[in-house]
Amino acid sequence: MKWLLVLSSVLVALSSAEKDNACYSKTVNECKFQDNNENLNDCNALFSGFLKNVVELQKYANHQVEKSFEYLLLAANFGTYVKNRPGFEKQFRALSDKSWENGIKLIKHITKRGGVHDFAANSTYKTEKKPLLGFNEMQSLALALDYEKTLAKEAHHIHQKNAHAQHTDYDPEVAHFIEEEFLEYQAGTVRKLSGYTNDLKKLLKEYSSEYSKKETGDSTLALYLFDEYLAKQ
Repeated sequence: MKWLLVLSSVLVALSSAEKDNACYSKTVNECKFQDNNENLNDCNALFSGFLKNVVELQKYANHQVEKSFEYLLLAANFGTYVKNRPGFEKQFRALSDKSWENGIKLIKHITKRGGVHDFAANSTYKTEKKPLLGFNEMQSLALALDYEKTLAKEAHHIHQKNAHAQHTDYDPEVAHFIEEEFLEYQAGTVRKLSGYTNDLKKLLKEYSSEYSKKETGDSTLALYLFDEYLAKQ
């Protein structure tokens, strides 16, 4: 009689546990190996509000990859024997490598969370196409600064959408990923490029003022010295 009571208690406990773990039981049933895989839709890494926000990550990844190629064009522009600006070339190549790395990092995170990347997703933060190969030193720094500000704004938008969303759109993991991997870097890059832009502007202005009374004076020396400075950074 005693063993019957024990068995009855165990069965009641198992029945209660099964009700509490209804999600688990359903997943186990759907993930069983079988010839018909139609019931395996729930066996993925998707959870929280990721699907509601994955498009923004796809757009940001594509935007980073696009900027990587544009920075590479700027680097090539200053790497020729005609312009011969190894310092500018170095800076733009570094920006290109970092944008490429960021794009790959975003794509990996999308697949980690169970998503699939869409290479056709176009960012709403894209900047106007410009003839990059014709840009001079000052124009290229100003353009790079604009690019990085745009990428920073896009990262802020994604962070806000995931961190402050309501109900099913809320995904703190994505917000944390963006904050840890992008926000600080973008702020630092904007600060660095704004410093370079203002330094070069002042240098060219002072040089022009100093040699304004001489017909032979130009900005070549100022640009050469600034390029040497960038090459050491």
